[in-house]
Amino acid sequence: MTRAIGHWLLLILSLVVLATPAVVPLLRAESPCTHDGDFHYFRVVAMRSALEQGLLFTRWLPDLAFGYGYPFFNYRAPLSYYLALGLWLTGMPLPLALNLVYVLSILGCAVGAYLLARDLFGPTAGFVAAAAYAYAPYQFLDALLRGNAPESVALALFPFILWAFRRLALEGRRQWFLAATLFLTALYLTHNISSLTFTPFLLAYLLLLGWVYRRRGRWGWVALAMGLALGLTTFLWLPALAEKGFVQLHMSRVTRNNDFHYNFLSLAEIFAPPAPFDTSLMNPPMEVHLGLALVALAGVGLVAGWIMTRPHPSPLPAGEG
Repeated sequence: MTRAIGHWLLLILSLVVLATPAVVPLLRAESPCTHDGDFHYFRVVAMRSALEQGLLFTRWLPDLAFGYGYPFFNYRAPLSYYLALGLWLTGMPLPLALNLVYVLSILGCAVGAYLLARDLFGPTAGFVAAAAYAYAPYQFLDALLRGNAPESVALALFPFILWAFRRLALEGRRQWFLAATLFLTALYLTHNISSLTFTPFLLAYLLLLGWVYRRRGRWGWVALAMGLALGLTTFLWLPALAEKGFVQLHMSRVTRNNDFHYNFLSLAEIFAPPAPFDTSLMNPPMEVHLGLALVALAGVGLVAGWIMTRPHPSPLPAGEG
């Protein structure tokens, strides 16, 4: 038991060391100039005020919107803000607490990617996946440019969900049922858009597992875990759906950056080398890149996988040919 714990601690330490250079710009008590970073300050402060009044969860934040109040958490998932609030309540400055949300997210990406890739392809692939995911340009786009804390936390949850649901499908054990349910519940409480886009992907992933493993899966437990995650988060998404008529969703497309028609990228933009971030600029331009390193690693992996899985001709017996 002690040896197993030591092994896991050494493994996590190795992954933290691997991802540390990625989070160095965030290890400070000043927040970078990001698109949405300032809004997080207001929301976390308003949450603390509500907590001090005995409200663990509040849909209405009375001090926002110039004092008119704002039903922010009636429509937005709160978990990443609770993470920032918890760190702030330890006594650290609020800017550092918000920075640490991104730090923990990037480190979580490394750990989750390792666990998933190790299960699928082995320990070496796990470390490669951990490095690739932790250093993906989109991680830095969220942390250093957009200031999108909820999505940053959601990115860390993705591999944990895939890992836990695969384990649950293959083994059906209680701990994997709990892990799958809790990780998916955490996603639904973290970022609305990520939940909407990831859930169909998760279903496709589970269908692929069903095709690969045929009748081996514990699919009843998988369905129950997904249903329980939806049930546990009903308090959040059901009021938002029921009361969406009270907000003007169509107005969100007035500005160009919120209109999906303008968010499609050319191949040149996708494969362009990432530009350096200047965290001292106010509202710097947003450039989304997939990353040359990720594309190269994916290409190498596809070629290697094809070579390893293609059928090899059997040698002819002696005297034939």
